[in-house]
Amino acid sequence: MEEIKKLVYDYAKAIHNQNEKEFKALWSHQENVLISLTNQFKGTDAIYQDFLIGGIQKHYESIDLIVEDINIRYIDEKTAIVIFKYHTECIRRQTKEEYGIQGLETQIVVKEDDGWKLMHVHYSK
Repeated sequence: MEEIKKLVYDYAKAIHNQNEKEFKALWSHQENVLISLTNQFKGTDAIYQDFLIGGIQKHYESIDLIVEDINIRYIDEKTAIVIFKYHTECIRRQTKEEYGIQGLETQIVVKEDDGWKLMHVHYSK
Protein backbone atom coordinates (compact mmCIF):
# COMPACT_ATOMS: atom_id res chain seq x y z
CA MET A 1 0.00 0.00 0.00
CA GLU A 2 2.85 2.41 0.80
CA GLU A 3 4.38 1.82 -2.64
CA ILE A 4 1.13 2.87 -4.30
CA LYS A 5 0.83 5.96 -2.11
CA LYS A 6 4.39 6.89 -3.06
CA LEU A 7 3.43 6.53 -6.74
CA VAL A 8 0.52 8.94 -6.22
CA TYR A 9 2.74 11.51 -4.49
CA ASP A 10 5.45 11.07 -7.14
CA TYR A 11 2.80 11.75 -9.80
CA ALA A 12 1.77 14.98 -8.03
CA LYS A 13 5.43 16.00 -7.83
CA ALA A 14 5.92 15.23 -11.54
CA ILE A 15 2.93 17.43 -12.44
CA HIS A 16 4.67 20.27 -10.59
CA ASN A 17 8.20 19.64 -11.94
CA GLN A 18 7.13 18.60 -15.46
CA ASN A 19 10.37 16.64 -15.90
CA GLU A 20 9.84 14.32 -18.86
CA LYS A 21 12.01 11.44 -17.64
CA GLU A 22 10.51 11.45 -14.14
CA PHE A 23 6.95 11.77 -15.46
CA LYS A 24 7.24 8.97 -18.03
CA ALA A 25 8.93 6.63 -15.53
CA LEU A 26 5.68 6.58 -13.50
CA TRP A 27 3.66 5.03 -16.34
CA SER A 28 3.10 1.40 -17.27
CA HIS A 29 4.62 -0.18 -20.35
CA GLN A 30 1.06 -1.14 -21.34
CA GLU A 31 -1.39 1.08 -23.21
CA ASN A 32 -1.99 4.13 -21.01
CA VAL A 33 -4.74 6.72 -20.94
CA LEU A 34 -5.39 9.96 -19.09
CA ILE A 35 -8.81 11.59 -19.08
CA SER A 36 -8.74 15.25 -18.11
CA LEU A 37 -11.82 17.37 -17.46
CA THR A 38 -12.16 18.01 -21.20
CA ASN A 39 -10.01 15.57 -23.20
CA GLN A 40 -8.66 12.05 -23.50
CA PHE A 41 -4.95 11.36 -24.06
CA LYS A 42 -3.72 7.93 -25.17
CA GLY A 43 -0.15 6.78 -24.70
CA THR A 44 2.58 8.10 -22.45
CA ASP A 45 4.02 10.42 -25.10
CA ALA A 46 0.64 12.06 -25.77
CA ILE A 47 -0.09 12.31 -22.05
CA TYR A 48 3.21 14.10 -21.48
CA GLN A 49 3.25 16.29 -24.61
CA ASP A 50 -0.42 17.15 -25.03
CA PHE A 51 -1.73 17.10 -21.45
CA LEU A 52 1.24 18.16 -19.34
CA ILE A 53 3.20 20.40 -21.71
CA GLY A 54 0.56 21.48 -24.23
CA GLY A 55 -2.15 21.89 -21.60
CA ILE A 56 -0.88 22.52 -18.10
CA GLN A 57 2.47 24.16 -18.89
CA LYS A 58 0.92 26.27 -21.64
CA HIS A 59 -1.70 27.74 -19.30
CA TYR A 60 0.00 27.80 -15.90
CA GLU A 61 3.25 29.33 -14.75
CA SER A 62 3.20 26.99 -11.78
CA ILE A 63 0.95 24.24 -10.49
CA ASP A 64 0.76 22.21 -7.30
CA LEU A 65 -1.45 19.14 -7.29
CA ILE A 66 -2.49 18.58 -3.67
CA VAL A 67 -3.54 15.01 -2.86
CA GLU A 68 -5.91 14.18 0.03
CA ASP A 69 -7.65 11.08 1.41
CA ILE A 70 -6.05 8.33 -0.69
CA ASN A 71 -8.24 5.22 -0.89
CA ILE A 72 -6.71 2.07 -2.43
CA ARG A 73 -8.77 -0.93 -3.57
CA TYR A 74 -6.94 -4.01 -4.77
CA ILE A 75 -8.51 -5.84 -7.71
CA ASP A 76 -5.86 -8.56 -7.52
CA GLU A 77 -2.19 -8.77 -6.55
CA LYS A 78 -1.10 -6.81 -9.64
CA THR A 79 -3.94 -4.31 -10.11
CA ALA A 80 -5.37 -1.61 -7.85
CA ILE A 81 -7.77 1.30 -8.11
CA VAL A 82 -6.75 4.48 -6.33
CA ILE A 83 -9.29 7.23 -5.58
CA PHE A 84 -8.45 10.51 -3.89
CA LYS A 85 -9.55 14.09 -3.51
CA TYR A 86 -7.37 16.69 -5.15
CA HIS A 87 -7.11 20.41 -5.51
CA THR A 88 -4.69 22.54 -7.46
CA GLU A 89 -2.91 25.75 -6.61
CA CYS A 90 -1.87 27.45 -9.85
CA ILE A 91 -0.64 30.74 -11.25
CA ARG A 92 -2.13 31.55 -14.67
CA ARG A 93 0.59 32.20 -17.22
CA GLN A 94 -1.08 35.15 -19.01
CA THR A 95 -2.62 37.04 -16.09
CA LYS A 96 -0.43 35.92 -13.14
CA GLU A 97 -3.68 35.33 -11.21
CA GLU A 98 -4.03 32.55 -8.66
CA TYR A 99 -6.33 29.78 -9.85
CA GLY A 100 -7.36 26.34 -8.69
CA ILE A 101 -9.78 23.50 -9.16
CA GLN A 102 -10.81 20.61 -6.96
CA GLY A 103 -12.36 17.23 -7.50
CA LEU A 104 -11.77 13.50 -7.44
CA GLU A 105 -9.09 11.58 -9.26
CA THR A 106 -9.20 7.90 -10.09
CA GLN A 107 -6.06 6.00 -11.01
CA ILE A 108 -5.70 2.40 -12.11
CA VAL A 109 -2.24 1.13 -11.26
CA VAL A 110 -0.54 -2.11 -12.22
CA LYS A 111 2.40 -3.92 -10.69
CA GLU A 112 5.23 -4.49 -13.14
CA ASP A 113 8.74 -5.86 -12.67
CA ASP A 114 10.00 -2.43 -11.61
CA GLY A 115 7.11 -1.66 -9.24
CA TRP A 116 3.65 -0.08 -9.33
CA LYS A 117 2.91 2.02 -12.41
CA LEU A 118 0.08 4.24 -13.65
CA MET A 119 -2.09 2.81 -16.42
CA HIS A 120 -5.22 4.97 -16.30
CA VAL A 121 -5.82 8.40 -14.75
CA HIS A 122 -9.24 10.08 -14.71
CA TYR A 123 -9.89 13.57 -13.33
CA SER A 124 -13.39 14.73 -12.36
CA LYS A 125 -14.70 17.91 -10.79
